[in-house]
Amino acid sequence: MSVPDQYALRAGLFYSIKQIHGLGFSLGGRLEGVPIRDVIGESGGFRRPGYVISVEPGVSYMLGNVTATLNVPVALVRNRTRSLTDIADSTPDNYRHGDAAFADYLINFGLVWRIPKKIPEVFNSL
Repeated sequence: MSVPDQYALRAGLFYSIKQIHGLGFSLGGRLEGVPIRDVIGESGGFRRPGYVISVEPGVSYMLGNVTATLNVPVALVRNRTRSLTDIADSTPDNYRHGDAAFADYLINFGLVWRIPKKIPEVFNSL
């Protein structure tokens, strides 16, 4: 048994809105999936290999030390590739290609709190 590898790649652009301090928009591409064979270790375990290519619009807003982000990747391409089990169990009369389910879109919300620099006067006054 093995644990399947996963991969994800994201790239894009971010544009800060000058008129509204802290507001920005992003647009990028996203590729994620599970390979047929593992890079490290054995590839004998069960897996549903495949990949998804998405376009990923997003918005972020920063107020003080808090930043909120919302990204909604929308799938453009979904491909369930054949697993090693599919290949091994296929015959000339029975071509096997397993199933998979891919989401049409995801909703990713993030909230980040930046820890500010320590102010020496506050700690030295105690």
